[in-house]
Amino acid sequence: MPFKNVMDTIMGGFHKKMRAVGITHVSPLSDEESFSERTLPVPDPKSNELLVQVLATSVNPVDVKMRSGYKEKGDFRIFGLDVVGRVMAMGQDVSGFTVGDRVYYAGKQQKQGADAEYQVIDYQMVAKAPESLPDSEAAAMPLTAITAHDILHHGFSLPVEKDAAKGQSLLVINGAGGVGSILIQLAKYMGLTVIATAGQKESTQWVRQMGADFVVNYHDDLPTQLADAGFHQVDYIANLQDTMTYWDAMVQLIRPYGRIAAIVGSTLPLELGELKPKSASFTWVFMLARGNNDLFLSEQGQMLQQMATLFDQGVLHSTVTKVYAGLSVDNVRLAFQDVASHHSLGKVVIDVATNGAKAKERNKD
Repeated sequence: MPFKNVMDTIMGGFHKKMRAVGITHVSPLSDEESFSERTLPVPDPKSNELLVQVLATSVNPVDVKMRSGYKEKGDFRIFGLDVVGRVMAMGQDVSGFTVGDRVYYAGKQQKQGADAEYQVIDYQMVAKAPESLPDSEAAAMPLTAITAHDILHHGFSLPVEKDAAKGQSLLVINGAGGVGSILIQLAKYMGLTVIATAGQKESTQWVRQMGADFVVNYHDDLPTQLADAGFHQVDYIANLQDTMTYWDAMVQLIRPYGRIAAIVGSTLPLELGELKPKSASFTWVFMLARGNNDLFLSEQGQMLQQMATLFDQGVLHSTVTKVYAGLSVDNVRLAFQDVASHHSLGKVVIDVATNGAKAKERNKD
């Protein structure tokens, strides 16, 4: 049967319209009309794409930032980068997947997002979802897991393998957030001693649960606290919070030939010359650079497949802490509010395939 006829047969097997939640302009998240719902055509996959039924998605700080920076053109913009879903159709150049596969991935920043019932995605960026994780737990992980992997591998030049960095030390600035929560777990798998920052009792308990060996208060002087814990310098620093504010402390704490990686941009120039006496290095990490530039896309699929194995082996655990049941304007708005508050632990997920409006708090103890 010709490919077009196959596609027509597959596409005829489900509704060709879908619900989606997005915006046409920016208004405060406190505004009940800050998001709206529309019925749109289900997108057709291109030759290199999968059509995925979205089962669950999560909200990341980058989603909040993208929304706040949206230019009011009147176009309907859908956000949401993380997905766990079911393959419903595929293009002729796709390999490694079949219709019905349960998959997970982080999408492209320039494309319409996952706060919808269906989405198309380049198959190279996709992996089979961890079999041991339910949808809401798997949906929390793609973007943060890829970012954590990038920090360790591209930022620190470490192989992400068991005990690959045994005996070395890592400071994680903002250990309780989405990236920090999975980075701590991966770092422990690699044998690193992890010092993480936290500010409240709840976040301190959370980062210890993730595996942090030491916890320091980000409100207080970091070099003094690390010295009290026996660390005058560390081998690696991951800044997931505020690159400029912690710059002086990082310069002081990084050991000679050590490596610093940051995922948060700076509005002011960084004095990179201050690292020269230590021959230390600094790296920006931005996992969306692959999708934005259409480069090395298959790396994302490969990393996610490795992470899926570690989840199924019980080495890694999902970091979801809150789940909103059902795709709705209210649930998307509330999930964005949670993340925008900067006080949420772990990840906030929207269970697209479930009806209902009540948010479920996951056990953080």
